[in-house]
Amino acid sequence: MAKEAIKYYGVDPWKITETGFNPERGRVSESIFSLGNEYMGTRGYFDEVYSGDSLKGSYFNGVWEEKPITYFEHFKGLSERCCFMINANNWIYTRIFANGEELDLAKCRVEDFYRELDMKRGIVTRSFVWNGIKLTFERFISMTERTVAAQKITFTSVGFEGTVKIVAGSDFTPIHEEENRNFWHEVFKGDGIIAARTESSGQRIYSAYEANIKADRFFTEEKKSCAEYSFKLSNGETETFERLSVNITEKDKTVTDDDFIKNGNEKSAKLLKVSYDKYKADHEKFWSDVWNTLDITIDGDEENQQGVRFCIFNLHQTYHGEDGSLNVGAKGLTGEKYSGWTFWDSETYCLPFYMFNNPQAAKNLIMYRYNTLQQALDRAVEQDTKGACFPMVTIDGTESCGVWQHGNLEIHVTAAIAYAVWHYVTNLKDKDFLYDYGARLLVETSRYFASRGGFSPKTGEYGLYGVMGPDEFHMMVNNNTYTNYMVKKMFNYTVDVINEMKRECPEKIPQLDDGELEDWSFKADKMRINYDEETELFEQHDGYFDLPHIDINSISPDRVPIYKYWAYDSIFRVNMIKQPDVLLMLFFFSKDFTMKQKEANYDYYEARCFHESSLSPSIHSILASEIGKDEKAYEYAKYASRLDLDDYNRNTHQGLHITSCAAAWMNIVYGFGGMRSDDDILSFKPTKPVQWKGYQFKILYRGKILTVDVRGGKARFTLDGEAEPIRICGKEYSVGREGVEVEI
Repeated sequence: MAKEAIKYYGVDPWKITETGFNPERGRVSESIFSLGNEYMGTRGYFDEVYSGDSLKGSYFNGVWEEKPITYFEHFKGLSERCCFMINANNWIYTRIFANGEELDLAKCRVEDFYRELDMKRGIVTRSFVWNGIKLTFERFISMTERTVAAQKITFTSVGFEGTVKIVAGSDFTPIHEEENRNFWHEVFKGDGIIAARTESSGQRIYSAYEANIKADRFFTEEKKSCAEYSFKLSNGETETFERLSVNITEKDKTVTDDDFIKNGNEKSAKLLKVSYDKYKADHEKFWSDVWNTLDITIDGDEENQQGVRFCIFNLHQTYHGEDGSLNVGAKGLTGEKYSGWTFWDSETYCLPFYMFNNPQAAKNLIMYRYNTLQQALDRAVEQDTKGACFPMVTIDGTESCGVWQHGNLEIHVTAAIAYAVWHYVTNLKDKDFLYDYGARLLVETSRYFASRGGFSPKTGEYGLYGVMGPDEFHMMVNNNTYTNYMVKKMFNYTVDVINEMKRECPEKIPQLDDGELEDWSFKADKMRINYDEETELFEQHDGYFDLPHIDINSISPDRVPIYKYWAYDSIFRVNMIKQPDVLLMLFFFSKDFTMKQKEANYDYYEARCFHESSLSPSIHSILASEIGKDEKAYEYAKYASRLDLDDYNRNTHQGLHITSCAAAWMNIVYGFGGMRSDDDILSFKPTKPVQWKGYQFKILYRGKILTVDVRGGKARFTLDGEAEPIRICGKEYSVGREGVEVEI
């Protein structure tokens, strides 16, 4: 790869550190030092005023605005409305004055600037000396009480004599940068309280705060509720300002404003009685439990250790399954790019992490799709098809993609929903979920693909025409192999599930039309899969092998990123691919393919992949590890684990790549650990990078913790409960507390 790392942050296995403030890295650091808890998230912008370049972003999962999508000419089936997560209230709004001078790091001289994200505790701290005062800032967003966020500022005089004044409050004036405007209207404000409503969607946020210091006065401004605090400070003395903020969302329009405010007052009154230290202790215990239970440790490579933990940390921050109406946005709650949308990588990249770390969260990821099934049914009607057509990008279940070739052609998204049901049930054996919810999703997605495809008049094969696969550098293609294979597998799985339900619970079978099962089986058998038996290559789509070749290594750095510097239609005229397509199929259904097929297709497609997507390196790393390309595997894995920390793609300032964080976790577990989860039992074929002395990972498997420890030439497997069958290096073992050790 031609992309290079920017080494800026200190390397530590548990911390991300910044020594000295660099305004040019300001926005990147705001992304890196973001905090969240699935419900709400705040970028790492400064508490106090900062007049330099900054995105002061605070976001609430599922709180969005909407706007119409306009086209030069509108055609039936194009999405008409876009929902986007909006910048909400700055709950950490603070102004600091010392003897009348206001603190602003863009204007004031400070010394000994230091910032730290402690991933072990989930806390961000920052300190520096200004005007004879050492200031230490601390913040966290509670992982145990989702509406609570906390701020602490410690003032220690190192020569200062005089008065410190603090203005703190909750501020609904921030601009949503992507739209260059503010979307909030006041509903109510008072002493320490403010509530506001979005302009179009009608969603509301109630915000209340309380400090450990008695306020000199409360006051309000437009879309702000503030309080003023002051104290005397002498040399050697220390004063501490602590503030709790409670932020409560209301998305139900039937709730009146009066009831909304009343409920907010009652809830916040209870929550604000709890101490800062109590919330902090509970929050730290949450993180302690996470790391003690399901950590990944790498011996001999602190950069990858730090990178992988950073990815795991942000996956738990972004989503831990508390609310089945929420999902994983591509940037999580760390920025406005991609508008808070959920993409298909929730079901393909993120689901495995949650399946083996937090099964309830995995279930809720799929339940999000079930809860928005009606929108997918409506979308299918718009597309002149039957069943359910799930959106390419969404917040509320409707299609928000205004680029028709993605929103209308990337039908592999719907296949990913069915794949998620299969993957989840295969590993967690949750038959109640399958019969009550999953079967309906399978039936409606199968119904969609049975109406979306057609038969070739030349060969009689069934296929899917006019599509775009995961590789977005080729549009309006016919018979994308990845999509066709996914649909073939899901047709067969749906038929198997319905036949199983006929035996086990016939009363729960979704309503079927006469002949549908037979039709799906027939179309699965007739599905076109482009394969050359001589070369053992799968052709990405009809005609791909005939496209002109371009040497991706010849592309000048000043011609990237591709979308910015290439004429749009020129991207589709060559065989360069954006991200793995055929290779995804070989990974998702690993047991279906031989090692020779994997080697042949890896060699062919890796040479044509430009990795314009952050999802790309991990799949290449995983397959490279499987086929023995150890250096390639290590190179791609490091890129994935440190994608944001080292700003490889030069876009970390826009927010973190959350689904790529899941891919980095897969690099260890599926890549070097060699785990495969596409069969009735888990299988492993561990390898170890020569750069490492050893590594260990833990996963939650059917309610028990499986520990895999690899060092030297051996791998040891232990399960903290009743033994389970596990396949290791091609041989089946019964793994329990006593453990199994094998040579690798």
